[in-house]
Amino acid sequence: MLEKMMSERLEAEGTFEGAVRTIVRDVVALQGAEYGDLQLLRNGDLVIVAEVGLTAEFLKTFMVVKSTDGCACGRALRERKSIIIEDVERDAGFAIYRSDARAAGYRGVQSTPLMTSEGEVIGVISTLFANPHVPTSIEMVTLRSYAVRAADRLKALVGGPLASKAERMNAELCERFGIEPPARSAA
Repeated sequence: MLEKMMSERLEAEGTFEGAVRTIVRDVVALQGAEYGDLQLLRNGDLVIVAEVGLTAEFLKTFMVVKSTDGCACGRALRERKSIIIEDVERDAGFAIYRSDARAAGYRGVQSTPLMTSEGEVIGVISTLFANPHVPTSIEMVTLRSYAVRAADRLKALVGGPLASKAERMNAELCERFGIEPPARSAA
């Protein structure tokens, strides 16, 4: 029922940008998270295009994530599955990001790939929690199913190359937060 409501809200969005904002807000609400972000692929890397409650410092750290990175979103991209880190203070792979997590005020994180029904990963949706946290099974089942619908909807709305849309939305986010956008990578 909840996924149906979320999907109806998403389908009602007529623009790519509106759909992105709806996805990140609804997933944060679904999981009762304090923070969240949505990243899209740009030339093989993830770039943040929308956020809820995050700081400029967080955005600087995670603005560009590679599939080889040990953060939850990097792992989700690499492994093509949801990654849950109950407590970043105890996760060995997250060690180099701990001070960033402390500064941003989160301890738990989950990242789920936005994968189309054809199996194409176009991005990652992440939720972050102030305390150690594991989303419930029903939240994760709902999120995984919704992530496919969300990816399909974004693909239908993009109206051009996804990397170009990601680049533009990332630049707008950087401008809003007063931070330098990441360098453009070669295609």
